[in-house]
Amino acid sequence: MARPAPAAAKALKIIDLLVTHRGEQFTISDLARRTGSSLGSAHAVLAVLEESGYLTRHPTRRTYGLGPALVSAGIAALEQHPAIRVSAERITELSAELDADVVVSAATPAEIVFVAVGETSSRYGPGFREGERLPLVPPLGLVFMAWAHPREVEAWLGRAPFTLDRERVELALAAVRDRGYALGLASAIKRTLGDAAESFADPERAEAADRNDLAESISLDDNYDLPTVEPDQEYDLGMASAPVFDADRRVLVAITASGFSPGLTGREVIDIAERVKACATLVTKQTRGRLPG
Repeated sequence: MARPAPAAAKALKIIDLLVTHRGEQFTISDLARRTGSSLGSAHAVLAVLEESGYLTRHPTRRTYGLGPALVSAGIAALEQHPAIRVSAERITELSAELDADVVVSAATPAEIVFVAVGETSSRYGPGFREGERLPLVPPLGLVFMAWAHPREVEAWLGRAPFTLDRERVELALAAVRDRGYALGLASAIKRTLGDAAESFADPERAEAADRNDLAESISLDDNYDLPTVEPDQEYDLGMASAPVFDADRRVLVAITASGFSPGLTGREVIDIAERVKACATLVTKQTRGRLPG
């Protein structure tokens, strides 16, 4: 893999920070500190971003915010990825229906990016923001890997921060394919995703947070993925996630609900998961995707 250019990496960190803090503006000192840059390098990167219209600078406060060039970039991206636009429209209704946090996420080669967040917010939910990222490391990303190419699965497995039981992972992926959705226990989700959300939402903790360290606290050994769901047993459901497919039957995005009240019966867990799956299936069909045969 090619090493990223330092200036490009700094520019992306700055844009990511501003995306996850909508409506806020930051001084050059704030941006340098929160992205781990020197003032000199931050100044050079900011000058280029401002000149190109990707950032704007307030004339008197000397703070930086997102610029108009990113608006056209976002519109163009949505035209290229209609599944994201349609998913974002659908999750508001699903969020209210489930009284839960619902997000749309996409996978990059190494990360999971939250691209849309529903309006309803649960007091049990992790409270994600658009633009936040998590590492795509086992077992996070089961819903993306269940239908992925074997090379992608191997790369995903290779990023695991702990020794994996390959047979257990294969069973987990097979369960997701068979059900059409992924499940996760609340204890593991809270331990990893909740801590991650709190870290990156808090500016004073954001620069010190390490997503990979957070991911190490979750594994399949604690039945994170709920391999079996008994109708009359109680569960603390952490998340239910279903894929949206493109015309080539590849997973484009995932719709994920979280923030459920504790002590759900197995029947309630399955009902929630099926509703999330139904929403994702509807988006797949509306955007001319094809379900796996």
